[in-house]
Amino acid sequence: MLSSKEVLERTGISRATLNNYIGSGLLPRPEVLPPGPEHGAAPRIGYFPDDTVDRITEIQRLKQQGWSISRIAGHLAGGARLAALPAAQPAAPQRVAEPTPPFATEAPAPVRPAAVHPAPAPAPSPPPAADPAARRRIPAPILTPVAVLVSTLQDAGELWLQLPAGEYFELVNEVWLELDRIFTMHGGRHGKHPGEGMVCHFLPLQPPASHLWNALAAAHQARESMRQISSRWQARKGWDFELCMNTGVDEGQDWLGALRLSEPLELTVVGGAADHAAQLSRSAREGAIWITRNLVGKLSAEERRRITFGVPRAGRVGPDRRVLSSFSRLADLAAPLAGSPAVPAALADLPVSELLDLATVLPPSSTQLPARPEA
Repeated sequence: MLSSKEVLERTGISRATLNNYIGSGLLPRPEVLPPGPEHGAAPRIGYFPDDTVDRITEIQRLKQQGWSISRIAGHLAGGARLAALPAAQPAAPQRVAEPTPPFATEAPAPVRPAAVHPAPAPAPSPPPAADPAARRRIPAPILTPVAVLVSTLQDAGELWLQLPAGEYFELVNEVWLELDRIFTMHGGRHGKHPGEGMVCHFLPLQPPASHLWNALAAAHQARESMRQISSRWQARKGWDFELCMNTGVDEGQDWLGALRLSEPLELTVVGGAADHAAQLSRSAREGAIWITRNLVGKLSAEERRRITFGVPRAGRVGPDRRVLSSFSRLADLAAPLAGSPAVPAALADLPVSELLDLATVLPPSSTQLPARPEA
């Protein structure tokens, strides 16, 4: 039998895709067993039959040929073997979506269809060589200022075990639709996330609001919306499970490029800011928003006055349990949190803080002199 981790590693699919295949009846539900010593602190481990990797390969192959999910399910239910699959037919050429600036593209030259001459017994011929002038040039990656927000659903595996497949996908889709609305409203562009989470890039496009402020405002509003979603599901299910999206935000000069040239064009950001935001999201717990000192330092003076941030004060509870306007090493901030993974040594000294609140209205300046009383 294969664990879910082994299935994901061997096939390269995401956990969300694996759950989708299970919910659609393409794969059997895993057999949940106690963990072995190699699984660490995991409470339970799901195991799949040994032929799961071959089955997923078959599913992906059929999808590439244009088969619908229902047709694939019927095909697999009939006990078809891999050897019985029809040979993959060449996909019809697709027109690539026009990428958004700043990517420059080269318009494709018109291609005339070749004339067809019927013959009684045509001899096989090699495929014609591709015309380079008729192919779209891959957009070159660019180095650009960007704020990266990564948000990950906490304990998604536990949710999958507790909920029926239909309710699990209903919940995840509700979260995704709400966060998608918020991130898009603040100018975020979606990126690729490996699991149950979201990645958004914020580029410096329109003043006066900076792309850094837009990223923080989106993270703050998403946290408030998640609390409302969590309350609705607690009332619906009668449980005390808290739904949380753990978020990391950083900024920097990162590389923006295209990963695929089919519609829609998929953009991704690679670099230090993206790596930092992803690690902050993995390390944070209970719906926290972790931000870097580098990002706070790039905010304008007015923007800094509108945010409240700080780090926990050791051994304190109550209103003064945090040291405001302060930062801590990422390794020290993550260490006391249950369920937080180990921080890589390369990022252990990264100065970070937690975004506690964000004001939509500028508060009065602390340096403003009081009005002189009238005589």
